[in-house]
Amino acid sequence: MRILSWNCRGMGSKATISYLREIWHKHKPDFLFQSETKQDLDFAQSFQGHFGYDKLVTVDPNGMSGGLALYFNNEYQVSILFSSNRMIDVEAVVFGTRVFMTFVYGDPVQNMRKQAWERLTRYGLARSEPWFIIGDLNEITGNHEKEGGTLRSAGSFLPFNNMIRDMGLLEFPARGNKMSWQGRRKKVIVHCRLDRALATEEWHTLFP
Repeated sequence: MRILSWNCRGMGSKATISYLREIWHKHKPDFLFQSETKQDLDFAQSFQGHFGYDKLVTVDPNGMSGGLALYFNNEYQVSILFSSNRMIDVEAVVFGTRVFMTFVYGDPVQNMRKQAWERLTRYGLARSEPWFIIGDLNEITGNHEKEGGTLRSAGSFLPFNNMIRDMGLLEFPARGNKMSWQGRRKKVIVHCRLDRALATEEWHTLFP
């Protein structure tokens, strides 16, 4: 099973649409998750037939900010358990096994991210089946995942790291350039690793 997550930073431009088609044809994911689409359901639906997906779940943006889209097919018997501007949580059946997947777009505001980590912790405490998390979590585990800009205090990483540890989540190794985000903070160019995939041991056992 292939799962692809991409923060497209807006689906409106021809360059973004062209790149989306390129990566889709390269990977042909069973689940395609887009964050920060900045587009509504009607716009997202215009790609559904092109990519050949049976199902589409979206969360509309707030003005020109945010927006989520999750494309998938019927073969995995997917049920949507929860959706918000921060995540889409689903249950599915893979190889006859019930699994959970949570597609996340972390809050850009640092002091608001803890709410998402608390929700994920509640999910983890209630689940013994394989569980997978992917997305632009908008958070780093420490200053080693950041280049440029002001260093953050060690305590600011605790809520995120505690959630990962307490839920027994194991990170998938990244290939290529891990610094998936670039921006400016006070005229300084900053790179951060904001995108990641995590899963429980049960998931890693199901998909070795």
